[in-house]
Order: sequence, then C-alpha cells, then structure tokens
Amino acid sequence: MIDSRIVDSGFENFNGLGILKLNLGYAAMRTLSSRTRRECVYDYSLGRRVDRGTMLAMALALKEYIQKNFAQYDRIGIALPSCLPGIAVNLAVQMAGKVSVNLNFTMGAEAEKACLERADVRMVIGSDKVREKVDSHSPDYPWTDNFYDIGKILKEIGKRRIAMKLLAVRLLPFWILSRMYKIPRDGGDREASIIFTSGSEGMPKAAVLTHRNIMANCTQMWNIGIINADTRLHANLPLFHSFGQTIQVWMTSVYGMQSVAVQSPLEVQANLDASRKGGSTIMISTPTFLRSYYKKGKPEDFPKMHGVIGGAEKTPEGFIEMWRRKFPDVYYWEGYGLTEASPVVAVNLPPNLKRGGLCPQPSRTKPESVGELFPGMMAAVADPETGEFLPIGSTGLLCLKGASIFGGYLNQPDENRKKLRDGWLNTGDLAMLDDDGFIFIKGRISRFSKIGGEMVPHMSVEESIVKALGIQDSEVPLIAVGSRLDAAKGEALVLLSTFDVEMSKLRRLLTEAGLPNLWIPKYLVRIDSIPLLSSGKLDLGKIRKLCAAEESSV
Repeated sequence: MIDSRIVDSGFENFNGLGILKLNLGYAAMRTLSSRTRRECVYDYSLGRRVDRGTMLAMALALKEYIQKNFAQYDRIGIALPSCLPGIAVNLAVQMAGKVSVNLNFTMGAEAEKACLERADVRMVIGSDKVREKVDSHSPDYPWTDNFYDIGKILKEIGKRRIAMKLLAVRLLPFWILSRMYKIPRDGGDREASIIFTSGSEGMPKAAVLTHRNIMANCTQMWNIGIINADTRLHANLPLFHSFGQTIQVWMTSVYGMQSVAVQSPLEVQANLDASRKGGSTIMISTPTFLRSYYKKGKPEDFPKMHGVIGGAEKTPEGFIEMWRRKFPDVYYWEGYGLTEASPVVAVNLPPNLKRGGLCPQPSRTKPESVGELFPGMMAAVADPETGEFLPIGSTGLLCLKGASIFGGYLNQPDENRKKLRDGWLNTGDLAMLDDDGFIFIKGRISRFSKIGGEMVPHMSVEESIVKALGIQDSEVPLIAVGSRLDAAKGEALVLLSTFDVEMSKLRRLLTEAGLPNLWIPKYLVRIDSIPLLSSGKLDLGKIRKLCAAEESSV
C-alpha cells in the first residue's frame, strides 16, 4: 500500500509475526537440532566442515562455560573473525542470555577504547593469534584486563564434554533440549547485540540491536527470494559488521542455510579458492572488495556462484556491466542497508524468483535504484530543513520505520533525538521513492555541499573526475572530493588527490563533459593516500580535516 507520501510494504502484518518475539539462540537451536548431520559451515581457514549437530554441541558447551565463568558480565566482548569459533561463540552468548559485542579489531586503539567504555565491556573472548596480529600494528589496542583465548577455552571444556552434548543433540528432540539446557525463549525487544557504527563521519556510535530487530531482518531476507535452503553463503565479512553478524551468524542458523567461512574479505586468493572448494552460491560484499575479485578472479573460481550483492557503498558507474561481461553466470545485485536497520533495507532482484509469502509481487530490477523496500517496512523522504514528508517522487532525506529499525544508540540521547522521531529513522541519505516502492539513493547528506544556493553531490563530482582522468581501473580510490568554507559562495569544493593533477586541464575536461561550474573543484590538496575505514568506505572525518587545511593549490 502506498499513499501520496509514505510507502507501506505490509508494516502492520509483519509486525505481528510470532517469530519476532523469539530469542535468537532459541530460534537457532530449533533449526540446528533438526537434520543434525546436514553440513552447516565449511571453515576454509581451518579446513574443516561442521554439521548442524556439532555446531550446536559446541555452542551449548560454550554456553555453559560462559554462564559458569562470566556470570558477572551482561555484555560479552567477542574478537573473532568469520570462522567456526566466531559463529559458535555468538550462538553461545545468546543461549546464555547475554549480549554480544563483536569488537572491530581493525579500529584504532583510541576509538575502540571509547567504544568499550560506552558499552561497559570488561571482558573479551578472542584469539591469541588475532591479538598478536593486531598488536603488531596497534600495540595499545584495549583488549581489557580480562582476555580469554577461544582455543584455551575449548581445550578446557574438552572433547568429551562436547561429545556428550553432541550425543544429546543427535538423540533428543528440540523441545527436550531447549528445556534441558534452559535456553531462553523470549527475545523481542530485549538487547541482543551492540554494533559499533563505522565511524565514517566521526567517533563510532554504539547501536543497540534487539532480538526483534535482527530476527526481522533475517525474516525479510528469507522472504525476498535470493536465499533459500539450498544456498551456500560465502561468509567473509567481519562479525563486527552488522551484515556479517545478522546474515552470516543468525540468518544461516535460524533458517538453516549453509555457509563458507573465510576470515577476511581482503584475502583475495583465499576467497577465490574457498569459493571453488566450498561451492559458494551467493556472496554479499562491498564494491571495493568485489573489484579485487573482479581483477584477479576467473569464471572457474565461481563454479556454483549465481549472484553477488554489492552494498555499504555505491557501486561505481559501469562496474556492474563489467562484472556481468566477465562473469555472465554470476548476477550482480546492488543493495542498500545501514547498521541502524539491522542492516539490509532493499536489494535489486532478478526477475522470476520464487519468493516468500510476505512478497506477493514479482521480483524485478530497476536501473539506478538499490531495489524495492523490504517487506514489513515503511519509507518516506523528508524535507532536510523542515522534516516534513514529501510526495512520492520527490528527493529528500530517506526515513524508515519497521521491526528491523533499532531503538537508539547506547547512552547518546542527543544523537537519538537527531536520528529517531516517532519510530522513524533518519538515515542521513538523500533519496527518491517511486510509485512501486523502489529506492533511488542520491548520496549522503553529509556528502553534499551548498554552493551558491545549489546542493552539489560530492560522489557525482568524483565519478566525473575519475572518468576525466581515466582512473576507473584502480582497485583503491585515488581521489576524493570534499569542501571548505568559502566567503563568496558559502562552500567551495576541494579535490584530494594521490597524484599530481593539472587543475586547468581538469577544469577543461569537466566543462567539456557538461559539469556545471559550481561542481568543479576550486582547490587541490595533494596527499599520499585517500583515508579509508576497514570496511573500504571513505573516512569522511579525516577527509573533512584534509579539505579544511590551508595547504592547497587553486
């Protein structure tokens, strides 16, 4: 249902679903305790295949260990990559009635310390190997005074205890197991996980996701049609990433998909090898990482792959067509999401998918869009200055409402007032909605400059510069556009470049390409590298500081 200002994708009906009330651990146990010999995870890095029963037995043993040894902690810090132990610990934490806090061990020490203090995380389950690797380049990383190596924990638990759990899992039905091990049934609006935002626009914020939030997004993803019981998810995103946790841990466990776990998306050859050996059928990643797989991969590296989803950042113009030419059997979907939405909001879909009951309409793709709004959500665009919702077809700030939308940041009331109003989330993205409920993202409001009264999009300017300079094939960003205050126009664009640029020639090329004069950078700042976050996104905070510096040429 769509009115003149709000897209409604079955909001009321979805919010009444019984599954949204369940504890994530309980729902996962219900699935893992059935067909217990079905493969659950192929851990490429460990060279190990694990079935559902073994995964559940490990999780139950860890659950008891956590309750016995960490009873005093409500929030359990986890510093593990996408791997068998990382999944098992996350399952165990929820089964123990605790809150998981997956740490971003690629984050700087100062930012991570602030995150841990805000979330009151006083202990961490991690890996000595991961710790040694992180300490080699960030010796001040705040591991807390209570760090526990997962290998030592599993050794202390012992194979015999896990084997006894496995015997019970193989023989007993779910309803007996859930009572025997006292797995909490109710989840709903209880805190399940804290995810720290990327920090692309400043210090990371602690987003509190409930059982209901995460379960809603899993259910939405299950219904849209790209994932089913035969899916083998290529799981290489870090578990501190909202998508890594929601889809790679919880959707696979609750809905019974198989996964191929790889510890890092940066290990290109390992990912290609894992795809071949594990038979991955779908991969969710970022355009930055997918460009590396495009460069080094061959069609035979994806023998079972039928699709990849690019999200977290805009796919560069022309890349989808390049991908499809090289990998004609691997469809490229573009999606959209954000941590505060748990995280996926929309995905462009190929036609004729078999979809769940919550998606009665046929699947399809629209050029330039990020897809159709997920079932169970409402969307609108608001005037950036007044906050009033605008008619469908207008461009404004994208606002979302639904069971997957978080309730706020931890202990940050001022930020919450900016971000949330009457259950509506202000995404900070400028977008347009059409009559079919498709979303067209125009860019982050923070990546626009108001110059001479006109809103100028930094991303569009960057795309034009990349084309003009012929640097489309680079695997990493070579330029970025920001702004600084300007007495005459309010703001002026600044070009950050990792190589020397002849500005007069660039202005001529951009003018010939049809760019308005206001869209052409006025200043050039030469730097060694474009600041990036571990996710591959631009570090907008650092870019703003570089653009504000006076050392630049006109």
